[in-house]
Order: sequence, then C-alpha cells, then structure tokens
Amino acid sequence: MTRLMLEKELQVLKNLLTDMAKNVDEIVNGAILAIEKLDSGLAQKVIDADDQIDYYEHMVSQTVLEIIALQQPVAKDLRFVITSIDIARNLERTADQAVNIAFRVSNLVKYQNNSIPQCKVEIETMANEALKMLHSAINAFVTENTQKARYVIEYDSIVDKLQTELISQVKSCMKKGDPRFIETGVDYIIVIQNLERIADLATNIAEGVIFTVEGRIVKLEKEIEKFKELKNIVLKDLPIFDLLKKHAHLVLECVERLSLSLEAYYNNDLNRLKEIAKHIFDIEKEADKLKQNIRGHLPKGIILPVERFELFLYLKEQDAIADVAEEILNWLSFKHVNLPQDLHKNIENLLIKSIDSLKYLEDLINFSADFLLNKNEESRNQAKELVRKIRYAQYIAEDFGNTVKKEIFNKIEDALTLFYTLKLVDLILGIAHHSENTADLMRAMIAK
Repeated sequence: MTRLMLEKELQVLKNLLTDMAKNVDEIVNGAILAIEKLDSGLAQKVIDADDQIDYYEHMVSQTVLEIIALQQPVAKDLRFVITSIDIARNLERTADQAVNIAFRVSNLVKYQNNSIPQCKVEIETMANEALKMLHSAINAFVTENTQKARYVIEYDSIVDKLQTELISQVKSCMKKGDPRFIETGVDYIIVIQNLERIADLATNIAEGVIFTVEGRIVKLEKEIEKFKELKNIVLKDLPIFDLLKKHAHLVLECVERLSLSLEAYYNNDLNRLKEIAKHIFDIEKEADKLKQNIRGHLPKGIILPVERFELFLYLKEQDAIADVAEEILNWLSFKHVNLPQDLHKNIENLLIKSIDSLKYLEDLINFSADFLLNKNEESRNQAKELVRKIRYAQYIAEDFGNTVKKEIFNKIEDALTLFYTLKLVDLILGIAHHSENTADLMRAMIAK
C-alpha cells in the first residue's frame, strides 16, 4: 500500500514538472517569436505568463516536501524527488530569460518607430539551437533518456560559439560612429546572452536527468577524468604557490595598464586605446593559460596542505580580476563620452585606489605558502595583516567610489551618458571587490 501511494505521489510530481516544462517551452517560443517579429502584444503575453511559472515552482517544492516527509523515498525515487526541485528552478530561470527577451521588444519597437539605426543581427539560428536543446532536455526528462541528455550537454558548446560570433557582429556595428547604434546594440547583446543562458539551463536539466536515472554527477565526473591523467609528484616539489604568485603578477600587470587606457579614452585617441587594449589582452591570455596550467597539474595521490577545491576557488577569484580589466576595455570600446576633466581625474584616482589592494597579493601568497608548507606562525601573522590591508584598501576604494557616483549624478544630465559612466565606475570597483574576495579565500586557507 505504501509503495502504491509513493508511486502515485511521484506521478503527480512528474505531471507537475511536465506541465511546467510545456508552459516554459511555450514562453520561450513566444519570446523568440516576439523579438523576431517585434510584436509588443506577444511580448506582453510572455511577461504576463511568468507568474504561472512561479506558481508551478512553488507547487513542485511543496509536493517534494510532502513526499519526503510522508513517503520517505530511497534510491532512484529519492534522486528524482531531490532533482525535481533543481529542474523546477532551472525551468523557472529559463522562463525569466524569456521574460528578459520580451522586455527588449518594446525598446526595439520604439527605436524602429523613431527611425533610429539598428544594430540588428540574425539571432534565428542561435535561437533555434537553444530551443532545440531545451526541447531535448525536456524530452529526456519525460522519457528518462540519458543518451539524449548527454547530447544536450555536448551541444552547449555550439550555442556558446554562436554567442561569441553574434556579439562580435553587434560590437562591430556599434563602432560605426553613430551613437544611436549603442542603444539597439546593447539590447541585442542582452538578447543574445539570454539565449545562451537558456542553453545553459537546458544543460543543467539534462545533467539532472542523468543524476536521476544513473546516479551520476556529470560535472564531478569531468573533474575526476582530469585528475586521472595527472602524475604523482612529491609535495616539496609542488610549485603551486609559485605559479599562483606568477599569476597574481600577470593580473597586476593587466590592471596597472588600465590607467593608460583611461587616458587614451579621455583624449579620444582610438588608435592608442586599441594598442593598449591589445597589450592588456595579450597579458590576460598569458594569465589564462597559466590558470589552465595550474588547474591541469594539481597532483593526485598525495596530501596537499589545503583542499584542491579551495585552491580552485582562490585561483578563479584571482583570475576574475584580469577578467574585469577585459570587461572595462570592452566597455570603453562601446561608446565615447566627453567627461569633465575633474570627473575624469576622479575616475582615474578611483582606478588607482582600486588597484592598491592588489599590490599585497604576491606577498600574501608568499607568507601563506610559508605557513601552509612549513607551519611558520610568524608568516601566518604577516599574511593576516596583509589581508587586513587589502580589506581596508577595498573599503577606501568603495567609499571613494560612492563620492564619484554622487559627482556623476550632479554633473551629468544625459541619461545614456549617466548610465554609461556609472557602469564604468562599478566595473572599476570590481577590481577591489575581487581582490578582497581573493584575500578572504586565502585567509580561510590559513585559518585552519
């Protein structure tokens, strides 16, 4: 009798998820059609339908809690129940991406009605590929077809490639000189990113199917395969901290050159800006290669002084600083705005203050490595002091950033220029934020 009740409840849960998936599929289809035809009415229907998806997610969560509390499922049944919450969450987020696309329609219609030049790109191919992944992921869930689920996971790289190509086309259009291209260009970039995110969420659903049916965690399996290819080495020969320090040095090189970029931008010297950007991108690529080298050569079969995942998190956060430098350069390439000299000077000073926190990273790695490998308590104390300095530098940068933002609001009236400049300030502050996060992660490693 108990088994019969459990199967009945599981079927109710599966029906809920199936209905939710069908509704999400319709919303995504509607959003893509609305953006292709610039149909404001259809876009509004997509936006209005989002509440229904939120309700489905709530019902799935409630049903899962009731099944776990009253039926106590095990094995595959338990995996299905647990995964249902994750699948519902991914479906709800997919609907959110569709709503984001729908919100762009009104802007693009307005631009069209006002005869504003458009940086329109053909998103149909990418949209169809993302939809194909979503359909396959939903079908894999309904039929418990793990082969189809793996096909979805492998296909994700195709959508990623299409995203890169389309964004490159939009950026080329935005650089034509007419500032009105910026408005539509930004909207189309957002749409492209939403489509890519739909593909990512379909991949998550597919991974959930594999976990339910086979009990396999796909992402974890990939990491295990990487470790199988590595050779054992002796701990004292481990160069991991030397590599982290070299990576930190490259990251610092990237961001220190941003001051030259801001100067070229202020002077509207596009050739100089491109030259500096190329140099920074080259350094960032070198840092990225080093990051891959570090990730790919962590040893197996020995005891590390810290957990591997902690080193991965630290490296990821340190690398994010270089990524911010790239984001700032990309943002500068979108549009040129004329800023008052004193405001430009304050933005330069903000950059300097944000970079100040990075100057302690190499020493922080040195002292932390000495403690972790040799248990030198004095080095541990020195490392903690450097963490405090980095946190204080971040606080100074954040405080000055608020001052600069107030000045921007007081001196800039044009809405687009205001948005553009505030975004630039936030990107610059991202350097200090990631630096503080990096220090906190190292602090956590030496605290044990």
